[in-house]
Amino acid sequence: MGDPETAPEPPPLVLALQRGRVLVWGAAAARALRERHRVSGVLVGTPPRRGGARGPRLPLQLLPEEARLLAETGAAVLVPPPDPGEGPPPAAEAARYAAELARSFAEQQEAAEGQRQAQLQCLPPNQRPTGAPAAALPPRALLVQLPTARGAPPAPPPGPPDWGRPAPHWPHGGRPRHERRYRVYRDLWARGFHLTGGAKFGGDFLVYPGPPERFHAAAVALCPPPGAPLALGALVAAARLGTHVRKTLLLCAAPAGGAPAYTSLQWGPP
Repeated sequence: MGDPETAPEPPPLVLALQRGRVLVWGAAAARALRERHRVSGVLVGTPPRRGGARGPRLPLQLLPEEARLLAETGAAVLVPPPDPGEGPPPAAEAARYAAELARSFAEQQEAAEGQRQAQLQCLPPNQRPTGAPAAALPPRALLVQLPTARGAPPAPPPGPPDWGRPAPHWPHGGRPRHERRYRVYRDLWARGFHLTGGAKFGGDFLVYPGPPERFHAAAVALCPPPGAPLALGALVAAARLGTHVRKTLLLCAAPAGGAPAYTSLQWGPP
C-alpha cells in the first residue's frame, strides 16, 4: 500500500495593506494565522454597545514584523489598496449598496417607533400625547453601515513590497528599528516561540512558550539600537519591572550581518 494522501497546502492568505497597517477582517483567516502560523496580532475592533461578548473584536491588526514574516514565508500575500484612479464601483454594486442602506434606515425607523409606542403605553392615558404622529428620525440620527470589503478579491501583486525602501502603504521599509525588530522576531519565531507586541511592559515583544491564550509570557524582549549606550537606571528599571511581573528581560542584539544574540537579565536581592 502506498503512503496515505496528505492534505494539500492551503492557498496563501490575501492581506490588505492600508497606510502601513495590515488588518484581517475574516474570523477564519484570523484563526488560521494563530493556529497554523503562530501569528497572534491584536484585536482592535470596537465591542458592541449592548449585549454580546465583551472585549475587542475583529479586525485583527498585525505587527509589521508579523505581516512581513507571513509574506516572506509564503503564508500570505500583501496587497496594496486599489488605485484611486480606477474610478467608482460598478453601477450594480452602487445600486445594491443604496438599496441595503434604505432598508437599514427603514428598519431603524420602525424599531424607533416601536420603542416609542412601548414607552407611551407605560404612561397614564391622560398623559399620552394626542394629535399628529411624531416625525420620523432624520437620516443623520441613524446608523450607517460602511462596507469593509471589496466586491471581488484584488489581484496579487507580482512580488512582495520592497523591504528596503519605504512606500506609501509600507512605510517601514529600510527603517533601522523595523529591520532590527524583524531580525529578532524572525529568529525567535523560528525557534518555536509565540510573540506579541511588548509595549505594555516597556519592551518590543512578549515571548511566549506556547499560544498566548493558554500561557503567560516568559520574557520581555528589548531590541536596543546597536552601539547605543543603555542607561544603567533604565536597565535596572526594565529588569525590576520584568521580575515584578514574573518575566525575564531579554536584551536582543541583531546585527545586520550575523545571527541575533540574547542576554537574559533578572532582578535579584543584593
